[in-house]
Amino acid sequence: MTELNATNLEAYQKGLNDLGLFKEEWRKKQADLQNKNFELLQNIDNLSDELGQNKEKFKELAVEEYSKTGNKKLIGGLGIREGVALKYDETTALGWAEDHKLCLQLDKKEFEKIAKTQDIDFVDKEKKITVTFPKEIKIA
Repeated sequence: MTELNATNLEAYQKGLNDLGLFKEEWRKKQADLQNKNFELLQNIDNLSDELGQNKEKFKELAVEEYSKTGNKKLIGGLGIREGVALKYDETTALGWAEDHKLCLQLDKKEFEKIAKTQDIDFVDKEKKITVTFPKEIKIA
C-alpha cells in the first residue's frame, strides 16, 4: 500500500472481514476438537492435579527426611537445596535504601542480594528449603 485511498481501505476492510471469518472458523474447530477429546482432556486435568498434589506431599516428606537426617540427596534423585528467605517491611527497606543511597526505587531484587550478605537490623533471615526433582525418577 502506497497511498490512502478508497481502494486500499476497501482491501483493508475485506482483510478485516476475512480475518474475522478465519478466527470464527478456528474457534469452532477448537470447540469441536475439545468436544471430541473431552475424556482425554479430563484425564489430563485429573492426572495433572493428582500429580501436583503428590509432588507437594513428596516435598513435605523430603523436608521432613532432611530435617531428621541432614541428607540432601534423597531417594529417587530428589535433592535438598538450602537458601535464604528474607522477611522485611518494604517501607523500612526503602528508608534504609535512601539512608545508604542504594536501591533507591527499592529494587527488591538488588536489595535482597545485599540483605543476604549483610546484617540489616530489620531483615530476618530464615532457612529456605527447596526440594529438587530429577527429570526422571529412578529407584534402584
